[in-house]
Amino acid sequence: MRLAKAPENPSLRLQQSAILLHMQQRTPITDQAFIRPATDSNLHWISILMRLAVGSLFLCAAIVKTPMGISGVVGYYSSLLEHSLLPGFLVRIHANVILFLEYGTALWLFSGFRLRAAWIFSGLLLITLAVGMIFASKYDVANDNYIYVLLCAVGLVSSTFDRWALRSRVAL
Repeated sequence: MRLAKAPENPSLRLQQSAILLHMQQRTPITDQAFIRPATDSNLHWISILMRLAVGSLFLCAAIVKTPMGISGVVGYYSSLLEHSLLPGFLVRIHANVILFLEYGTALWLFSGFRLRAAWIFSGLLLITLAVGMIFASKYDVANDNYIYVLLCAVGLVSSTFDRWALRSRVAL
């Protein structure tokens, strides 16, 4: 008794050819060793650029507010958010500390100490500023702040590759 030969399936043959071609095009393990350091180096420089960009943003914002002094900053924020739904005492508390927080955050990012915590803090601080601008009906400024929050997220992701960071013994 003879067995009948199964009919050839052209789509199966095409799938097998595609798999074989894909396997031949894969990067050999020896080549992957050279790709990894290049990626790490790029992420290192992305982290450095994010630190400089967001750190200089906070530094310049603080420098611009410095001539007004604390009372001037409180007056500006109070007048800006006078008719908003935010409670006045919250606005005054935020306005009293924002100058110090901006200087401190800039220095923190520049130093590279506990970068993960610095990026999380920076993002949260920018969110508080964005929410305030939404309540002040300054949607363009709020939109800019949310873009800065995105930059903080990029900094957070790339911070593990930052070789110029001061590492702490306890991870956050």
